[in-house]
Amino acid sequence: MSCCSVELSSVCPFYPSLIHNAIGDRFSLPSQDATTQSIAEHGVRCLLIFEYCYFLLQKEKSPAEQDVIPLAIKEYKDFNVAATVHKAVETAVQQHDQNVDELCQALLQVVLENSYRFFP
Repeated sequence: MSCCSVELSSVCPFYPSLIHNAIGDRFSLPSQDATTQSIAEHGVRCLLIFEYCYFLLQKEKSPAEQDVIPLAIKEYKDFNVAATVHKAVETAVQQHDQNVDELCQALLQVVLENSYRFFP
C-alpha cells in the first residue's frame, strides 16, 4: 500500500457525499473515463479547497469543523477560481502530458498561484 492510497472516506467519512453535494455534477469526481486533465483538475481543486480548510481552522474564530468544507467549496465557487484553474491545468497538461515529473511540478505551480485567491 503506497502512502498516497489512503481512502479519503477513512480520513473524512463524509467527504464523498459532502463534496458531491456541495460542488454538484459540474465538478464530479473522476470516473473510469477520466482524462489526464480531468484527474489533474480534480486534484488541484481538492488541494486548493483542503488548503483553505486548514487556513480556516487556524483562524481565531474558525467555523465549526463540519462547516469548513462546505464553506471552502462555496468560496471556491464564489471567487470563480474554477475557470482560472481549468485554463491553467489545460495548459499544463498540453505542455507536459508526456513527462509526469514536469506535469506534477506544473500542477503544483497552479496550486501555488491560485491559493492566494482564497486568502484575505
